[in-house]
Amino acid sequence: MGYSMLEYFYRTDDQELFCGREEQLAGLANALLACRPLDMHLSGLRRIGKTMLIKEFIKRQLPNPELLPVYINLEEIAETPEDFALKFISWHIYWLQGKGETLPLPYLHLPGLLWEIIDKEVREAIQPVARELEKARPDRQVLFQACFSFPSELARITGRRVLLFLDEFQEIVHLANFDQAKNVLKLLRAAKDRSHEVSWCICGSIISEMDAIARTPESPLFNQFSHLAIPPYIREDSETLIRKYLPDCDNRLIGLFHHFSAGSPFYLTHLLRRLTILGARGDDISEALIKRAFIAETLSPGGMINSYCTYLYNVSIQRAKGYGVLRSLLDNIAVSDEALNQSELARRLKMTQGAVRSNLNELVAVGLLYERERCYHYTDPVLRYWVAYVQNGIEVSEFPTGKDLLLLIDELDRKYQVTSTELGKSREETIRALMRNFRGQKVAGSFFGMQESVTLPCFTDVANFRSPNGRMEIDALGSGTERWAVEVKWKKKAVGMKELASFADLAESLADRLWYVSRAGFTTEGRKYAAERGILISEQQQLEGLIREAS
Repeated sequence: MGYSMLEYFYRTDDQELFCGREEQLAGLANALLACRPLDMHLSGLRRIGKTMLIKEFIKRQLPNPELLPVYINLEEIAETPEDFALKFISWHIYWLQGKGETLPLPYLHLPGLLWEIIDKEVREAIQPVARELEKARPDRQVLFQACFSFPSELARITGRRVLLFLDEFQEIVHLANFDQAKNVLKLLRAAKDRSHEVSWCICGSIISEMDAIARTPESPLFNQFSHLAIPPYIREDSETLIRKYLPDCDNRLIGLFHHFSAGSPFYLTHLLRRLTILGARGDDISEALIKRAFIAETLSPGGMINSYCTYLYNVSIQRAKGYGVLRSLLDNIAVSDEALNQSELARRLKMTQGAVRSNLNELVAVGLLYERERCYHYTDPVLRYWVAYVQNGIEVSEFPTGKDLLLLIDELDRKYQVTSTELGKSREETIRALMRNFRGQKVAGSFFGMQESVTLPCFTDVANFRSPNGRMEIDALGSGTERWAVEVKWKKKAVGMKELASFADLAESLADRLWYVSRAGFTTEGRKYAAERGILISEQQQLEGLIREAS
């Protein structure tokens, strides 16, 4: 029996759980469906919901007869240039005829593909690739040119605009390791420049590698895609998902769910499922049960969060070089209650700073760590908690009880509070995504700690800034009708005059306006200083209100 699209490509239960992301869906529609479309680059942490967002977008656009959505996961096809070229085209035919409603297997091999094609003109269009693949030594340049040109050819034949979604796009660079394939990105750029009625959308789970492809001047694809960040859930998004499982959950427990899931829909879903299992055993929903569910999901071998962390850790280490040293660095950073810089890590590992720096750069490149104020932090606080325990031999059963559980809960309150301070990294991306939605709206000055209203500028570029010598780093620098510099502090300590003055001295030469965001607010002296210097200031509640207002 064939699968329906709802079961094969986008499962019914996933559709029912999808929530939020309306701002990002609207951004995709405005870009990809415009008369003069913008090609898009989606970025965000692993398991933050990029693929789910694409699936939801395709579901909403599929009924439109003028559009032909095509989704391809490059991780599944980028093994060899020959395999890539065949399957790149095969997935186009699958979406044209199968529409996500059947299994794709018959389309993924050349004899089966030729058998499945219904339209004679489409069969003729794939002949350049088919003939090349029949040769003993296919010309890989011809293969790439033909397959990258195929979306435009398919749009011409069908009279429909092709919406091409390329997931795990960073995998394409591995094709450059083959002979006659080192210029694969240049060939894609050339075909993309010639394409007609094709909207391109790329995304990937390793932010640093995706940025190297799409946002560095050395890449052939530099400046070819508009950037759309997929941030972690804000509290309101988490609440919507939580109430699908627990309609009567009180606000205090919702805050706890949001805290332990770090704004990740994936973590939150599995935390809720684990809680449902524990609740079915007769336990009341409480703060203690939520903590017990988090520990069971993260530290027990049967937990889905545990399985994902194991996969992420192993795959990331394999992509980097220097297995033993990398594990030692990750372990030291995970168990430390204070931020560690390069010098301290070199001292602890008894290695030279040069060797430590090289290995830290590897971990940053694969997306496990990021550098902030010369110290290194996990991009994912849940992974950090997992490394601190599981990699040191501490696991629990799927239904933990007793004295050991009580000790773990006490330690969780301390350890996870440390990891939660690293959510500033995610919040920085949230701020940058928010700034990209500024379009000249006039908003209440109270969002920025001011009396008078504020007109939000239109930014043409928003990114973090780091000076060439590495001594100056700013969380967000927006350029457009005005230049704004932004600092984000997501800690429990209120920001005072000293921090504001330091930021002003650093950033006022770069920007027309300064904005400081602090989760814990500002001291009285800090507020007075900000008012005197004209610095915009926002606390967590004001930020969340601004996000709703500007979306």
